[in-house]
Amino acid sequence: MNQYINDVYYYHVLETKARAIVLYGGRDSGKSYFVGGQYVPLMMMKEPYFRGACIRKTYASLKDSVYAEVLDGISTFGVDDEFRLIKSPLEISHTNGNKLLFRGLDSPTKIKSLKGLNMIWVEEAEDLTEKEFWDLMILLRGEGHQRLILTFNPIDEDHFTNAMLVESMPTKVLETFPDGEKKVWEKKIEVEIEGKQEVIDVLVIRSTFDDNAFIPPIRKAVIEQLKYSDPFLYDVYRKGKFGTKGGRILTNVQLVDLLEKGLEFKNFDNKGYAQDFGFNHANALLSVAEKDNSLYMFSEIYDYEKDTSEHIQEADKQMLDKRLPMVCDSAEPDRIKMWKKAGYNAKGVKKYAGSVNAQIDKLKQYDNIYIDVSCVNTWKESKAWNWKQDKSGKFTDEPVTVFDDAMAALRYSTDLFYINSKWGW
Repeated sequence: MNQYINDVYYYHVLETKARAIVLYGGRDSGKSYFVGGQYVPLMMMKEPYFRGACIRKTYASLKDSVYAEVLDGISTFGVDDEFRLIKSPLEISHTNGNKLLFRGLDSPTKIKSLKGLNMIWVEEAEDLTEKEFWDLMILLRGEGHQRLILTFNPIDEDHFTNAMLVESMPTKVLETFPDGEKKVWEKKIEVEIEGKQEVIDVLVIRSTFDDNAFIPPIRKAVIEQLKYSDPFLYDVYRKGKFGTKGGRILTNVQLVDLLEKGLEFKNFDNKGYAQDFGFNHANALLSVAEKDNSLYMFSEIYDYEKDTSEHIQEADKQMLDKRLPMVCDSAEPDRIKMWKKAGYNAKGVKKYAGSVNAQIDKLKQYDNIYIDVSCVNTWKESKAWNWKQDKSGKFTDEPVTVFDDAMAALRYSTDLFYINSKWGW
């Protein structure tokens, strides 16, 4: 059952008694796999009482992310026979009685009904509000070590964790980077919870891919090249710092619960799908609609390392309307052909000199671009999508083309509405 655990987590997290554990930092630093694939299975096997909940913004996003992460960890430990799985709703239990539940923030009543929790893990916690943070903290009432764990990339400098935990003075610094910046630190937060004054002990770790012994060299190279294309994303994804936004491309985006607003994809007249192909980077397929100079994004299919047939199966499973137009990356006509054979009304996006900036201009001309709360990957990309900077730090007219798969699909979507009649759709 031996499994190597990256040092920064092994020495600081496994034995901490902090009530809040904040693991943020760059891409591929191993923070999510540590929590889901190592920490959670270990605690379920080790602790006499463990009742945990894994949480993301939406329940639908859990199965292929944190749930798969935990199952992978259990298999790596070689203890599959000690765990039992329930698929509806998602739940994992150990033979000793310990349990792990999975919930989405899109069902707050189901979260509030959880009892006896002593661990909550929020993945993609950049989507968490400060109110939701404290609401979850209140839910920790189970026996033993009560802890709320947050894992995220620090894309938004306005996120409450920045001011609360990063910019504020630490109680104690446990480890620093070579340049002297704090890497691991402790913090105490005084707050009133349910009428009582409480002091919350917090452990914060800022990690980078240097902390991950398992990262493939190609992933390092992709992230490292951001040094030459975009200082903002380099700070975020390489250094694990809250980058200072300044060259953000889209300033008209809003995260909205469209269903709560009474808006449904099927009720729009002007609608369709947009897709950017990928394998090692994400394949992004978006459901979009347009009305009254606003763009609406209702759903996303966002996956890595799946072939075209698997993406088609997922689209069929989600019952995408094959009659609607689907605009795709025209650089891969063989994939478009497969979608056509499957019955979808797919065509390649029109590309020409200046087409990327023309598409961006069309996106910027919308009064609002509404992204549904279920589209967590698209929302994350929209906040990090920046113009490149030159050596002097001046922003250019060229967008950064790393971690922009959903943004590429969003660009393509403008062709659905701009030249709809010309294409015969």
